[in-house]
Amino acid sequence: MRRLVRLVGLLEPHRHGDVKVSLSEVMALGELAEAEALTQQELSQLLGLEKSTVSRLAAGLEGRGWVSRRRDPANRRYSQLTLTVEGRAVAERVGQELQGHHDRILGGLTPTERTALMTGLAALGRILEVEHSGREAPWSTDLTALSPTPSVDQAER
Repeated sequence: MRRLVRLVGLLEPHRHGDVKVSLSEVMALGELAEAEALTQQELSQLLGLEKSTVSRLAAGLEGRGWVSRRRDPANRRYSQLTLTVEGRAVAERVGQELQGHHDRILGGLTPTERTALMTGLAALGRILEVEHSGREAPWSTDLTALSPTPSVDQAER
């Protein structure tokens, strides 16, 4: 996983056309584009980030002119975040560029490899969901017995 994160450069901001954005900004823009308006608490839950992190993220997006805040009419204690016209344009531009990038990457795989990747990612998602929920997995997660490849720790050395 660390190797994939490094290869893709997930932890560094990326340039999408004339816009440089971090992964958390991309994810927040996508969630806001899809939902129209969210409270910071809702955005925090969707992104899986701490409230304080989302507060800084929202302030940064607001400072860039991509997000506006207004009091939630249903509960004045909360602010709703919405994309500005510029924020919506950035979200669309970044989304289209990412879709093209993903299409190029997946286009390099054979149909069999794509099917295997989708199956593996679905399984990984299922296991991560159980892992992060704190529930006990009803199946064995000892993957070392399934593969002759070295463990992650061995591969990193």
